[in-house]
Amino acid sequence: MKMKKIIRREFLKTSALVGLGTFAGLKFPMRAIAASELRLLTWEGYAEDAWIKDFEQANGVTVTKTYVGSNDEYMAKLAAGGGDYDVVVIVSSLARRAIDAGFVENLDLSLIPNFEQLYPRLKTVDFISKDKRVFGAPTFLGIDPVTVNAEVIPEGNDFGILFDKKYAGKIGMWDDVITLGEVANWMGITDLWTMTDGQLEAVKQKLIQQKPLVRTYWSQPGEAMDLFKNKEIVASNSWSYVTTTLKAQGAPVRDFVPSPPIGWIDSHFIVKGTPNRETGHKFINHIISAESQGKIANITGYMPTNPSSKGYAKPETWQELGMDRVGEMLDQTKFWEDIPRRSRYLEVLNEVKAA
Repeated sequence: MKMKKIIRREFLKTSALVGLGTFAGLKFPMRAIAASELRLLTWEGYAEDAWIKDFEQANGVTVTKTYVGSNDEYMAKLAAGGGDYDVVVIVSSLARRAIDAGFVENLDLSLIPNFEQLYPRLKTVDFISKDKRVFGAPTFLGIDPVTVNAEVIPEGNDFGILFDKKYAGKIGMWDDVITLGEVANWMGITDLWTMTDGQLEAVKQKLIQQKPLVRTYWSQPGEAMDLFKNKEIVASNSWSYVTTTLKAQGAPVRDFVPSPPIGWIDSHFIVKGTPNRETGHKFINHIISAESQGKIANITGYMPTNPSSKGYAKPETWQELGMDRVGEMLDQTKFWEDIPRRSRYLEVLNEVKAA
């Protein structure tokens, strides 16, 4: 499977987030643009020619892409003035903040008929809606796996592998606050993104106990892949992108999804005040179509949000992603959501690494 490097760090600068609330209702200055241009703010790998070129040709539009390398950069660009963009992709843990800050406007679903084809759970997640209005269209979907060296760990699908003393010095952990939620999930804590001080302390102590087993905390997917290829680690909480890329390179890895699963959704939004609102809606309708979603799954390895994409995805891709059972899995998945006390979560993670 052809893979593109997709950098998606979920590490945010607290100061950038604190300032978002001051932008509610802000109207962005719009620069003069050609009617045939649609300006997209997105991640590298999210706007491939395989599903962009046919839209451009069909609509006489050039999609101008601006890529970002982290979510803090993303939100800073919108806070500085969203007038440079028409359509933007935002992760589930920041979507509500973008809506509340007035960065994006509600969608006219009559212009996006393909929205009705999405998995039912994805159409009703809280973070794309407000006051019974829908603002975002779920487009890219992933479930957080644990990646392991299949030669060293041929069996087992418990998150507890990351705390097994037999793999001392060979464990990797993602350097992100999402890791706190994943460990809490394994510990039986239910409110992953609104933990109390006592719950955060329990997670902190569990991770400190794990420290002698940990080779390193990694921040970028390439870093994790190098650790696996160099046999410095045999297991890590991870991304599906890491596993699929390593497999494509011939590395002996597998992954599994802990229960209950944790996942993320990236959705397309219309930037508030854009003069290209109609074209933006056409683009979103195109990007969540069955054909586009099949191409997205084939190239990126992320799960499609439109189940009708099965007819356009490669059979091996559909099977590898476990799509025949994804509807049931989505009903159980705890998606990344806004973390109101994100600064405290960051403090706890830093305290663990410093211990």
